[in-house]
Amino acid sequence: MKVAIITLHRVYNYGSALQAYATQTVFERAGYEAEVIDYITAQRTKKQIMKTAAAGSNKGMSSTAYRFFKVFSVFLKEMTFGKFVEKNLHLTKQYITADDLEKEPPQADIYVTGSDQTWNSQYNGGVDRGFFLTFAPKDKAKVSFVASFGKSHLNDKEVAETKPLIAEYKKLSVREDSALDILHQLGRDDGVQLIDPTLQLTKDEWLRLASPRLVKQPYLILMLLYNEDNHATEYARKIADKKGLKLIKISWEMKKPPMVDQLFTHRSPADFLSLFANADFVVTNSFHGLAFSINLERDFVVVPRNEFNSRIESLLTLTDLQERLVSTENAALAESEKPIDYGNVNTRLAEERQKAKEYIESLRQL
Repeated sequence: MKVAIITLHRVYNYGSALQAYATQTVFERAGYEAEVIDYITAQRTKKQIMKTAAAGSNKGMSSTAYRFFKVFSVFLKEMTFGKFVEKNLHLTKQYITADDLEKEPPQADIYVTGSDQTWNSQYNGGVDRGFFLTFAPKDKAKVSFVASFGKSHLNDKEVAETKPLIAEYKKLSVREDSALDILHQLGRDDGVQLIDPTLQLTKDEWLRLASPRLVKQPYLILMLLYNEDNHATEYARKIADKKGLKLIKISWEMKKPPMVDQLFTHRSPADFLSLFANADFVVTNSFHGLAFSINLERDFVVVPRNEFNSRIESLLTLTDLQERLVSTENAALAESEKPIDYGNVNTRLAEERQKAKEYIESLRQL
C-alpha cells in the first residue's frame, strides 16, 4: 500500500527536515511504500528565497555586504539541506503551486498531510489548499499525521476557509492538544493527538544518523529560532559558567555572538544530531530543540518565544516537564541543577509511540 506524504521538507530548518525523514521512516517501518510529495510552494522556491535575501538590509553593515552574506547563507543552506533531502527522502516530481498538484497529482492509495506546521496559515501566507490535499482523487482516503496549526486558535476567516477542507479527511491526528480544540471549532471531534514523528524514532535510530562527536570538551548547546533571544543567551552563559561548560551555539549567524565560546553555523542535520546527542546541557526556544533534547535524554531548559509556544507547552505537559519552561534567570539556574528522570519520560514516550503505531496500522482499513 502506497502513501503520499505532503509536509514541510524544503524548509531550511533542522526540525522540518528531520520530521520529514521521521514521517517517511515510521510509515516504511509499518510496511507501507512511502513517498514525499516534493511540494515547494511559490514563496519557498530558490529564486524567491534568493530575491528576498538580496532585498534585505542591516544597520550594522553596508547594504551590499549584508546582501552578499544573506545570499551566501541561502546558498550554504541549500547545499546543506538539499543534500540531506535528496539523499534521505523518496521524492515525487516537483510541484510549486496547488494548481500544479491538481493538474497532475501523484499516485497513491492514501494521501497524508504530514507533520510540522503544515496548517499554519500565517507561515504559509494563507490557507494553502495543497497542504489540505485538495488534489487527491475523490475515491482515495485523505488523512493527517501529527499535523500542526502552529497556533492555539483560528480567526473567523481561517475557520470559514478551513472547515470544508478538513471535512474531507477520513482520519485526523494532530500534534498539540490545542489543535484538538481547533478541530472541534472546525466541526471535527474525532481527532487524536500523537507525538511528533521525531519522537516516534528512538534515540538509537537517531544516533545512527548523527555525525561523530564534534566538540571534545564538555559543553552546553544553545539553539534559538528567528533571533528571538528573550535573555536565553544570558541564561545559557550563567548555566555554562556554573557547570564549567563551554558554550556552543548552533545557528545561521556568520559571526560568533558575544558570550558564546564557539559557533557552529550552517551545519548539516547529522551535525545537529551530534551536537545535541553529546551536549551536557541544552538551552533552546525551539520545539524540535526540545524534542531532540528529550529523545536524546539531555538535561535542558526552554525559554519561551514571542509566539507559537503552544506546541512546546503541549510536549512539556505530555512528558510532565512543565517546570523546564523558564522565563527568569533564577528559574533557569534552579532548573539547571535538577537532573531529569528519563525513566518516567521514556515510559510516557513508549506509550505514545505505541499509540502512533496503532493509528498508522488503522489506515489500512480505509
